[in-house]
Amino acid sequence: MTPVPSRGDVVLAAVAAVALLPATAVIAVRSLPAGTATALVALAAVAHVAIAWRRAAPVASHLLVLAALAGQLALTGLFLLLPSALLVWLSVAACAAWSARPWLPAATGVAGVAAAVLRYADDPAVRGSGFGPAPWLLGLLLLALLAASWAAGLVRRAQDAARRAAEERHAAVAAEQDAFAGRAALAERARIAREMHDVVAHSLAVVVAQARLGRAAPDRAQEALAAVEEAGRSASGELRGLLHVLRAGDGAPSGPAPGDAARHDALAGAAPAPGLDDLPALVARVRAAGRAVDLDVAGEPQPLGPAAQLAVYRAVQEALTNTARHAGPGAVSRVALTWRDEGLEVLVADDGGTERMDGEHQGDGMGLRGMRERVEAVGGRLEVRRGDGWAVVATLPAGPGRAEEAW
Repeated sequence: MTPVPSRGDVVLAAVAAVALLPATAVIAVRSLPAGTATALVALAAVAHVAIAWRRAAPVASHLLVLAALAGQLALTGLFLLLPSALLVWLSVAACAAWSARPWLPAATGVAGVAAAVLRYADDPAVRGSGFGPAPWLLGLLLLALLAASWAAGLVRRAQDAARRAAEERHAAVAAEQDAFAGRAALAERARIAREMHDVVAHSLAVVVAQARLGRAAPDRAQEALAAVEEAGRSASGELRGLLHVLRAGDGAPSGPAPGDAARHDALAGAAPAPGLDDLPALVARVRAAGRAVDLDVAGEPQPLGPAAQLAVYRAVQEALTNTARHAGPGAVSRVALTWRDEGLEVLVADDGGTERMDGEHQGDGMGLRGMRERVEAVGGRLEVRRGDGWAVVATLPAGPGRAEEAW
C-alpha cells in the first residue's frame, strides 16, 4: 500500500516549491543553455515533490531527493548555487528523524558531499570564472551543514521517542487503574456475597429451629412465630442495604475509599455494621431459637476497628449457624471473647453433641472459607478444631489501623 503524505508535509512541500523553485528556474535559465536549464528545473521539481513524503516514506523520499540532486550534479557543478539544493538538508533531517535507519542520511550525505566537491572542482566553468570558494572550504561548509541537519533529525527522533514513551506509560497507568478497579469490584462482590451468605444462612437457621420448636411444642408456637418474624425483619433490613450497594455501583466500590468505616455502614444499609456490642443480641436470638449458648468476656477491652468488629460478629454468627444446623439435641455452645495484650481471641465451640460434619463444615465450604477470608483480611487468623465437638478459634490484632488498612 502506497503511503499517503500528511497534510502538513504537503503544505511544507508546496511552500518550499513556491519559495525556491521560481528562483531556481530564473538562475538556471539565465546561467545555462536552454536544454540544461530545463533539465535542472525538472530535477528540482522532482526533489520538491519528493519532500512531501519526507515523513510517510522517509527513506524513499531521501533517496529520490539525492537522485534529483545527483542528476543536477552530473549536468553542472554550479548546481550548488541553485536555491532548490537546500532541500537536501531538509531531507537529511527528515530521514534521520523518521526512518528506521538513522545512519543512512549521514552515510549518503558524506558520499554526496565528496561527489559534490569533486564535481565542483572539476567543473570547467568554475575554474574558468574564478568564482566561488576553494573546494576544501566548500567541503567543510557542506559537512558542517550535513552535521547540523543530521543532528536536528536525531533530536527530533529523541523527542518523538520520549513522547511515545510518555504515552505508553500513561496507557499503562490507565490500564492498571482499570485493572485495579476491576479487582476492587470483584473483591466487593465477593465481600457482599459473604455478607449475604452470613445473613441468609443465620436467618434460615433461626427460622428452621423455631419451626421445629413450634411443631414440637404447640404451646410455644406464638413465641416461635415472633422469633421467626424478628429474624425475617432483621435479615430483610440487612439484605436491603446489601442490594442498595449492588444497585448503586453494580458491585463496584462507589462510596468512601476501602478502609473507611462509613463503607461498612453502607453494607448494612442505614444502620451501622454489626460489631462486638451486637453479640449479646445475636446470642439472645440463638437462645430464643431453643439452643443453649453461653457468652463469656474476659480481659481488658482494647480498640478494635469497625472492619475487625464486623469480622468477629460474622465469625460468631456463622459458627453458631453451623452448630444450629448440625448439632444434635441438647448440645450447648459457648462463645468466649478473651482480650490479650496482642489483641482479641474469639472461641465458638460446642460440647460434642454434633453429628459428624461433612467437608463444608470442616473449612472447605463457602461459610468457613468466607469466615477465614474475612478474618485474614483484617490481619487475623482462624482455625477450625475437632475435639469432643467442633471449635472455631479466631485471633485478631488490636487497634483500628491494621484492620481498616486491610479493608
